[in-house]
Amino acid sequence: MSQAVNEPTAYPAVHHVGIVVEAAFAALGALEAVLADVDVVAPLHDGRASRTGKYRTLRVSIRVDSRAELDALDRNLRAVTGVKLLL
Repeated sequence: MSQAVNEPTAYPAVHHVGIVVEAAFAALGALEAVLADVDVVAPLHDGRASRTGKYRTLRVSIRVDSRAELDALDRNLRAVTGVKLLL
């Protein structure tokens, strides 16, 4: 099976996550609660806004020990109301 482009071959690994939300997103506490369960390397911070200003990104860097841990984080972040897409 071929490796995904940005897929690390070994764990632990640091992943840089972009979280796309609407510009008026107000559930930062919910995201921080999800991130409390992982090793945060660079804290949650604002990224870029979309050209039209409707969406913005939030950025965070995390260290995970396994693909299963990364998959669980992905599911938990996507479950937060207002999260549109993970990068």
